[in-house]
Amino acid sequence: MATKKKPKAEHVPQTRDESSVERLYVELRERAMRYDFRPGARINEQALGREFGISRPPLREALNRLVAEGFLDFVMNKGFFRKAISVEELFNLYQVRIALERRAVYLAVTHASDAEIESLADYWKEVMDNSANMSSAEHLLTDEEFHRRLTALSHNRELCQFLEQVTRRIHVARHIDLEQSDWNARAFDAHARLVELIRARKTAEALEALSEHIDLSLKRAVQITKEMVAKFFLQDQGWEASQPPTPSTAPALKMKPPSLARTE
Repeated sequence: MATKKKPKAEHVPQTRDESSVERLYVELRERAMRYDFRPGARINEQALGREFGISRPPLREALNRLVAEGFLDFVMNKGFFRKAISVEELFNLYQVRIALERRAVYLAVTHASDAEIESLADYWKEVMDNSANMSSAEHLLTDEEFHRRLTALSHNRELCQFLEQVTRRIHVARHIDLEQSDWNARAFDAHARLVELIRARKTAEALEALSEHIDLSLKRAVQITKEMVAKFFLQDQGWEASQPPTPSTAPALKMKPPSLARTE
């Protein structure tokens, strides 16, 4: 009696888990923002693969996204490296931030509805009312959220996305700034005044207030970045005292900070 052959099971291709790749990307981005990856250091892909239990293709996809966003460098035949700290780069990022936010404020004055502006005002009032119970990290997150919501008033999604990338890349310097300065009172006043000027549709005054606010952050961020360069350089010297630092292992101050005069 002939036996029936069992039909072969159809091959179902494995689909890539988009959510797991996104979670990996977010975790690696957070580490890069905190400088858990030392400036100039090579990223150990094998160690990360073992830690997250993930294969090389999705890991490389996440790392390549960080290259595109300016957190990492990729060197052919060598791999991925955490970008060195650069005062010049930070200064340039702040110039981009000023340009983007000035355009966002202009568009907010001309396009945002009264209800949208009131929503921003209500958000910041709630932050001020609860500020006494916030840590410096929480203050930074609320400040970033204020600027995120401010930019959203422009009704320009592309502008919002570009500004989000800049915000992430200057995150560490701003966090240190909040811990070292009397940021709260100045930021509260500056944000509240900016909202009032937008509410009154006073374009020129709102642009001036925004520029002054960000210029103050720029000057402090440049000083903090110089201190970070020195900190990591001295740590490298302590670990490798017998060897002079090389461009691939020790971040260098690439140039003197440019003039801090405001760029319109």
